[in-house]
Amino acid sequence: YYDLLEITPKAKKEEIKEAYRKLAKRYHPDRNVDDPEAEARFKDVQAAYATLSDSWKKALYDQDLQFSKFGTGASQEVEREKWTEHWDKETPEEREARKERYRRYAAGERPDIPPDRFYVHWTPAIVIGVVGGIFYICVKAPDWLDAQSEPHFCDPMHNDTSVPLVRAFHDPVQNRWERLPEGKDPPTPKQLYAHYMKAKPELMDGLDIRILPKVTLTVMP
Repeated sequence: YYDLLEITPKAKKEEIKEAYRKLAKRYHPDRNVDDPEAEARFKDVQAAYATLSDSWKKALYDQDLQFSKFGTGASQEVEREKWTEHWDKETPEEREARKERYRRYAAGERPDIPPDRFYVHWTPAIVIGVVGGIFYICVKAPDWLDAQSEPHFCDPMHNDTSVPLVRAFHDPVQNRWERLPEGKDPPTPKQLYAHYMKAKPELMDGLDIRILPKVTLTVMP
């Protein structure tokens, strides 16, 4: 991967990123339409950058690259010729296995790669931010969805047009609303009282006629 990006193992993150950008532009498939191998090189460059730009993946890659044939007694200062000389002795199967390990590093598929570092001291800020965000959304959602703060807003719960309105008049004798048939007018107070005097005189006996409506009955709507 170091050779692929044309950098040294001691390259800093900025140098790794700069090398990746240069090679990604060079091997991008859109710039190499006539080169069938450009796409494969482009993917290799991406895999190399994915591994070497991450500190954990880079450490594992370096460990596997340097120590796989030398054991734990190998030194970080081993010359490149020393820790790569065994590559010429690899069988095709061993070489493919090694490359597959490198691909797994790049894809983050190694089970021993620790998760991204989480800064505990950020927890209060994160919790406050999440709770505050939820509260803000709950407060603002009625305005965002229904414009409830606008002067023309009409709450559908109090303006339900799905139920047809009916006409009714208030019966003061039984103190209840009576529905009017379509196209009919309410009776006059005199007609209503005459009806009750004939049909249910006991109701009229218990009422003070002086407090009952004498001109018209209340009608809605």
